[in-house]
Amino acid sequence: MSLQSRLLGAPRPWPGPSAGATRTRSSACGPPASLGAYDSGARTPAGVGAGGAAAVGRRAGVRTWAPLAMAAKVDLSTSTDWKEAKSFLKGLSDKQREEHYFCRDFIRLKKIPTWKETAKGITAKVEEPKYKKDKQLNEKISLFRGDITKLEVDAIVNAGEWGLLAVDGCIHRAAGPLLTDECRTLQSCETGKAKITCGYRLPAKYVIHTVGPIAHGEPSASQAAELRSCYLSSLDLLLEHRLRSAAFPCISTGVFGYPNEAAAEVVLTALREWLEQHKDKVDRLIICVFLEKDENIYRQRLPYYFPVGMYPAVPTLGCPCPAPTSRFSLSSAFQPDGTPPPTLTRTGKKGLALRVAAH
Repeated sequence: MSLQSRLLGAPRPWPGPSAGATRTRSSACGPPASLGAYDSGARTPAGVGAGGAAAVGRRAGVRTWAPLAMAAKVDLSTSTDWKEAKSFLKGLSDKQREEHYFCRDFIRLKKIPTWKETAKGITAKVEEPKYKKDKQLNEKISLFRGDITKLEVDAIVNAGEWGLLAVDGCIHRAAGPLLTDECRTLQSCETGKAKITCGYRLPAKYVIHTVGPIAHGEPSASQAAELRSCYLSSLDLLLEHRLRSAAFPCISTGVFGYPNEAAAEVVLTALREWLEQHKDKVDRLIICVFLEKDENIYRQRLPYYFPVGMYPAVPTLGCPCPAPTSRFSLSSAFQPDGTPPPTLTRTGKKGLALRVAAH
């Protein structure tokens, strides 16, 4: 017998598992036994924090078990813990979040045309825009008609009532019950104010909840101020959370009875003035409409607040005639009844007269 055999002794046979004993996990599919008991439903071994798992592995002189440093995957369709789901989503990349969207036909921000692009197909004449043309602002605003729940933006705005529970059904159905669970913790929201929650299964990362005024008939000045505050409060949250894109529905124009045309004037004024101060802090603000009526209203009013070209005023009949040029002169002024002059004479050596039919 060799010296090594005499020192170590004969190898002892493996006795096998005793009755009722549980076989220890192999290090090939679980963490080393030195790290403590393993719970298949936990993110780390018992007694070890997620942040300290790698350090414990190094101290033990073994290879760190990779899954210990990863967050446990959460099934948002079955999870009942909104805090856990919210924390899980924050750790995902934009690409990873797509796996948890409620829909596959979501719409990316780059697919939504800017107002600058949309306005090319609008032939409405604008005599006197309310604001000056600003190319940068025209690329920060969009008009979109469709389902707001399918927009992949940083936040969508949800118009509801003060309790934040009896709110827009389509947003809550798309996001899942976890959104309602988090809303319960917010308790309430005053008219004109806004609060923010996670978006859960929505393509939007966040949902901003706001409460609009109830105005049946002609809105009062205070109701107009409350509606304006809904948008500005939502935009404040956008800045606070460093979000760069948001989609707004038509707040208060549904069952709350705010006139659509009057609401559009309030909304466009608020967005224009806010963008003039914060245009470098956002990429896009989207006016999302569902009804054709609202789409038509905004297509007609947007050129006044976000003009895309030069809109010279159209002269009215009876105005003073322009000064003659070097080659043309009017033979007479407009008639008192507003009809144009019957002839237009071209001066020059040939002395040709161009006759124009009187209207």
